[in-house]
Amino acid sequence: MEFKFKKFLFNGELISETEFKDYYEYHKKNVYEVIRIINSKILFLNDHISRLSNSILLMYGNKINLDDLIPNIEKVIQENEIFNGNIKIEFIFKDDKVNIYIYPISFYYPDTRFGVTSVTLNIERDNPYIKSYNYSLKKKMEKAIEDNGVYEVLLVNKDGLITEGSRSNIYFIKDDSFFTAPIHMVLNGVTRINVNKIIRNLGFNLFENAVHVDDIDKFDACFLTSTSSNVLSINRINDIQINSSENKYLNMVSSSFEKYLKKI
Repeated sequence: MEFKFKKFLFNGELISETEFKDYYEYHKKNVYEVIRIINSKILFLNDHISRLSNSILLMYGNKINLDDLIPNIEKVIQENEIFNGNIKIEFIFKDDKVNIYIYPISFYYPDTRFGVTSVTLNIERDNPYIKSYNYSLKKKMEKAIEDNGVYEVLLVNKDGLITEGSRSNIYFIKDDSFFTAPIHMVLNGVTRINVNKIIRNLGFNLFENAVHVDDIDKFDACFLTSTSSNVLSINRINDIQINSSENKYLNMVSSSFEKYLKKI
């Protein structure tokens, strides 16, 4: 793990960054959220807390009181003097104990002007609707990204359908229609929720249909959505070039989303 911060919270207690490795203990039974701070404002906080609460219930089997979560997040932001950045909230369930970590993480906000490259990978998450870390899958996806020199890997299920990215949701565009995998196949990203609203408000068609990997070249454009990338066009999937960054419908959605961020 790569961190650079002053303080983190462990079960509500402020701890020095130098002690993080002494306190942090991973377990496969976990849930987390990554929130973004822009100009000292937390984006879509209520959406993140709602999804976190749902993930906890599905993973842990019980609800957890999250009343202290917002002031604790604000405390981490203040202690680390974060103006722009990402914060991770992580719940680790082990031996009937719940450990809660809140800490800044390293981030990379890609240039949205030119689009990024990607490759497909035959992987399925066990419970895609729970935001949880599986380090075995994570390592496979990171290796595919590194080996291919791309920004993202797109996950393909046993039926050949593209479901989502390793850290993002994906959309395809044909004419003025948008296609994305149905909610039961993916983690319903917070950015995705808000982008869906924008697509509909602009009057475009939105279909929750996953695209088959063999049909990529039938579409005009495609893009990713995530906490760090917002709306990010893809210019290549495997060896297929896609002129996404010049697609007028994608640019309308991207522009509307950026305007929306400035209002909140």
